[in-house]
Amino acid sequence: MKEGEAVEGWGWARKVQVVGKFPLQYSVVVKMVWSNEQRAFAVETYFSQSHFIVAVQRAFCTRYQIPPRDRIPDRKSILLCVENFRETGSVSEKR
Repeated sequence: MKEGEAVEGWGWARKVQVVGKFPLQYSVVVKMVWSNEQRAFAVETYFSQSHFIVAVQRAFCTRYQIPPRDRIPDRKSILLCVENFRETGSVSEKR
């Protein structure tokens, strides 16, 4: 798996960022790369749902038609997006 390579599954495709590799030949740690639109949706939903993370995750799955048991933003990712938005006024990733 290479940086920026699209991973395909049950009717979806996403770009990935390779974070690290383990000693096993086929083990790779993958970080999902979320678009600015998806980050903005998560931040907006976070504030409209009274800071309720599970509601953000459910709304995210519904909005972007993510199948059950597929990768969604975790609590830490959502809170990092919110923190970044509060500090910079932007949902773009810090560089």
